[in-house]
Amino acid sequence: MVYGIRLMLINLCLMTLGGIINSIKDIFFPVNCLNCAKEGDFVCSECLETLDLSGVFCCPVCHRKTLMGDYCEVCQPLFIDNQCSVIKYDEKALIGEIIHLFKYQYVEDLSKTIEKMLKIFLDKQKLPDFDFITFVPLHGRRYVERGFNQSEKIANLLSGLSQKPVVDSLKRNRYTNPQAKFNRQERLQNLDDAFDFIYKRDDLKDKNILLVDDVFTTGSTMQECAKILKMNNLGKVIGFSLARG
Repeated sequence: MVYGIRLMLINLCLMTLGGIINSIKDIFFPVNCLNCAKEGDFVCSECLETLDLSGVFCCPVCHRKTLMGDYCEVCQPLFIDNQCSVIKYDEKALIGEIIHLFKYQYVEDLSKTIEKMLKIFLDKQKLPDFDFITFVPLHGRRYVERGFNQSEKIANLLSGLSQKPVVDSLKRNRYTNPQAKFNRQERLQNLDDAFDFIYKRDDLKDKNILLVDDVFTTGSTMQECAKILKMNNLGKVIGFSLARG
């Protein structure tokens, strides 16, 4: 009983302290909208409404639009079964700035904006059925450099909205050069044997899984991850990204 009261008081103190810290941040480090500079949020409600969050559903190989992000009639299916994104990527537009600040500077408060974007998308679109969520892993060296995995952050936000659990199923076993430096064939070679399956339980067998990344460009990284998942007896792999390049 006494222990429970103490724990409750500690939690109350932490919540109060957190509120005080946030108030101090708001006073001395006010946040302005990345788009219109209005004070209050990194993306104000008016600017959020300007983003097209109706989703991008395209063939994972050729980027031709398809109904549910499945393969077109021309392309040979690989390892991802479907691929969908929340918004089309534009480096010079607001979405480009959101992803850049979140990915490379980890502006934590942008998590709230991304969560709103995901919710708007999920309210508009029905995804293929899935049982679990996983994410594209970072190599340990890059994780230390960055301090977090942006894809894991997005996966956790999706978990809260969908009520589906996140599993840490993949490991990047070697350091690879950034994919942006390569053409499609070089990207495939760069990622060859770069991932391992590390999930030890058998409850993923034949289950459908949502594989999360921040940006889908050529799809090389996601296809390689999906290949490893399929080799370990998972069902469908649905690729999901915040943006589609």
